[in-house]
Amino acid sequence: MESQYNETVRHIGRELRELIKTYNNCMQRILNKYGLYPGQPSILFVMSKMDGMTQNEIARELGVSKASVGVSLRRMEKSGFVRRVQDKNDTRCNRVILTQKGLDYIRWCEIDFNMVYTTMLEDINGDKRSMILENLKCMKNSLLKLQGRLTSKYIGSENPTIFRQTAAVE
Repeated sequence: MESQYNETVRHIGRELRELIKTYNNCMQRILNKYGLYPGQPSILFVMSKMDGMTQNEIARELGVSKASVGVSLRRMEKSGFVRRVQDKNDTRCNRVILTQKGLDYIRWCEIDFNMVYTTMLEDINGDKRSMILENLKCMKNSLLKLQGRLTSKYIGSENPTIFRQTAAVE
């Protein structure tokens, strides 16, 4: 019974990896079509909700480093998706605003992203979709718990074998 359980877990893991790989491949092809890099659509979507944010505000909203947002913004500015303007009230502060090209690409990306989501679910009926959604939420919550444990236990650990040894004990 235990080996059948482990075999099922391995199959689920393999299918998830293949799904993620295929999904990422489709999304990358869409991004290539628009001249965007991974992570840049997230910045565009955040800015579409609140244009004129600072680099720090964007980073905080996305939960990523200010430096990684800076790299993306420089590329996006060079490509004409965004531009930086000096804050009228604080000349030390720059705000990032969407250009018309950025606004257009947000709409086009949303259409293409929705096409990917729709295609991914086209052979799955409504009841099964609800079950998938519930299962995905459970899986995400389990991983969030693991993430919290890993963060608190292994933060700063430079030896990956410490995790393997401790995880085996748990």
